[in-house]
Amino acid sequence: MYSVPDLQTFVTVAKCGGITSAAAEQGLSAATVSHRIVKLESALNVTLFHRNSRNFRLTDEGQVFLERVEAILEDLQQAEIEVGSRTPHLRGHLRVTLSPWILSRFVLPQLAVFRKQHPDLTLEFLAVDRFVSLVEEGQDCAIRVGKLSDSALIARKLSDNDRIVCASPGFLADHGEPTSIEELRDKPWVCLPWQTQHDVKDIRGRKRRMSVSRSIFVSNSDMLTSGALEGLGLAVKSRLAVKEELESGRLVEVMPGCLDAPDAPISFVYAAEGRAGRKIKSFYEFTKEAFRLGAGDFCARTNE
Repeated sequence: MYSVPDLQTFVTVAKCGGITSAAAEQGLSAATVSHRIVKLESALNVTLFHRNSRNFRLTDEGQVFLERVEAILEDLQQAEIEVGSRTPHLRGHLRVTLSPWILSRFVLPQLAVFRKQHPDLTLEFLAVDRFVSLVEEGQDCAIRVGKLSDSALIARKLSDNDRIVCASPGFLADHGEPTSIEELRDKPWVCLPWQTQHDVKDIRGRKRRMSVSRSIFVSNSDMLTSGALEGLGLAVKSRLAVKEELESGRLVEVMPGCLDAPDAPISFVYAAEGRAGRKIKSFYEFTKEAFRLGAGDFCARTNE
């Protein structure tokens, strides 16, 4: 039979990618670490690692086991803390994926407060604009923009939001303000790589697919905002992402209502069977408050 230390060693080997580095991390001999892994595989009757001369790589079974064991060990550690000292502090590690603009504009400005409350909880942010599978990429939770597809994930709405076309006043002075879909299409644009086509509505309300060709492409949403501010072109942005720029006049909404189905609510998402428990719940509460402070009237009322 295996023990809690065996499970802790398994997690360390998985994270370090090898016996020697895991042994150094835990202050054990390489022989002890190797013995624990062999004992664990024997008890489970499964191969947890692909082994070669350089490193250990998790098998598919090992990856599933790691996800379960990490959560169990963190829950156990948290239970020991709460029973022993009644402290509300969280411990362990939380992985969050979100768009760069949400991280820079809503999460980071308020994060110091959360860190003071939970100094022993480490946070890892995967800030990308692409869709990230929580399971496949090992993320505990996500903050997503846009309407969600039906899935086994649990979603909590953080705020209302919509997408708009915007530009700097200087750009409009130089290139003219478009008044039709044709003029909109033919202006210079700054885009994310997948934003070359947009569903729009003409003056009669008919849905059309507009292709953008005269573009500057950037790799993330924060750079998209910077490009628009610099007068490089029109941009499609979440209204919440450029709320401050719109209020200050540094960006202007162009042809309001021209985008078809512009609603893009902000949601907090996590797996229904996740075992991260209090960590996810606490980070959700923090995120909800961060949006309340940063989004103002946009922020939606959510059910507890």
